[in-house]
Amino acid sequence: MAAPGSGINPAIIIGALIIVFGIIHLGVGIGIVAKYRRYNDVCQQPVGLSGYNIVIGILALVTGIVCVIGISLGKAALSKYFLCS
Repeated sequence: MAAPGSGINPAIIIGALIIVFGIIHLGVGIGIVAKYRRYNDVCQQPVGLSGYNIVIGILALVTGIVCVIGISLGKAALSKYFLCS
């Protein structure tokens, strides 16, 4: 819990961490695609893994952005599901 009067909502921190998680997954997916293009005849498995990482990264970015915006604006409909009342 944040100290009273500090103005830091723990839900915003969680939203920011979700955004960072999404960026990491996008980076991993793009890195796998870049390596796969260089060594494309070795194995087909990295294509599925990179697709998974890219989708998870995009979903995490959208979720994190909606979380931070919803809590920052104080919209109950958006922030209700992100640890904020």
